[in-house]
Amino acid sequence: MKDDAIEHYDSIFTTELATIGLQFNGRHLIKVAYLDKTTAEKCRSRFAERVKDQIQKYLQPGSGGRASGSNGIAVDIELDVTDFQGSVLKELQRIPFGETRTYGEIAARLKTSPRAVGNACRRNPLPIIIPCHRVVAASGIGGYDGARSGELLDIKRQLLAREGIEF
Repeated sequence: MKDDAIEHYDSIFTTELATIGLQFNGRHLIKVAYLDKTTAEKCRSRFAERVKDQIQKYLQPGSGGRASGSNGIAVDIELDVTDFQGSVLKELQRIPFGETRTYGEIAARLKTSPRAVGNACRRNPLPIIIPCHRVVAASGIGGYDGARSGELLDIKRQLLAREGIEF
């Protein structure tokens, strides 16, 4: 997990999956982070409260975006990423709920390398919202949020399991 104690979050809340921090720029979500913190904080805005509620609903077993084909979370986002990272993140948003793509499949679509796709996924500022957990290696689960093992990879497994995908 990441130690983001010095960063400002508009909401910190704990779910069965993890403690999550949300950062906003006005009405736009700019960061979702998995935190080591275990203490929730009161949401600092109604936008933060609304997004927190949607994420909590998505993370409940049996709910989420099955009907809509997405994660069911409606939020305006603002990305501070390179053009290449933006193109990868756009591809991730096209992966339907309950499906996965390999780093290689996305790389082929973007005419780049699987490693470059993995690096862009690692820098995804909005995990859960932009579903980098749906990207897997050709021979296994791959990494998640820069981790190849441990708690973060367990989170990826749990997110995929909530969508009916077992690894």
